[in-house]
Amino acid sequence: MRKTKFPSEKEISQVRSLLSKGPASRLLSKKATPNEKVKYLICQKLVAYKNEHHLSQRELAQKIGENESLISKIIHYRTEKFTIDRLLKFLHVVYPNMDIELKVA
Repeated sequence: MRKTKFPSEKEISQVRSLLSKGPASRLLSKKATPNEKVKYLICQKLVAYKNEHHLSQRELAQKIGENESLISKIIHYRTEKFTIDRLLKFLHVVYPNMDIELKVA
């Protein structure tokens, strides 16, 4: 029987660091604030909508009524300059009947 080798915590940390600096989508930091977590979840929903409907970034931007470079930031989870209100506005465009639930652990 062959054993599966998993990456060490150090290797995982290095990969997380590389991913957070490159053009790829960002991972949510283990130290994320509640605000960052909500923004991340909203971006996840927007990315899921884009993928489920087989839309390009340009097509999603047109649907939301924003420019493509702005949508690129959302798709790559670069939300530092966005408010939760603004992201929710975008989400409401693609999911007009959305319902939001807040769970407190």
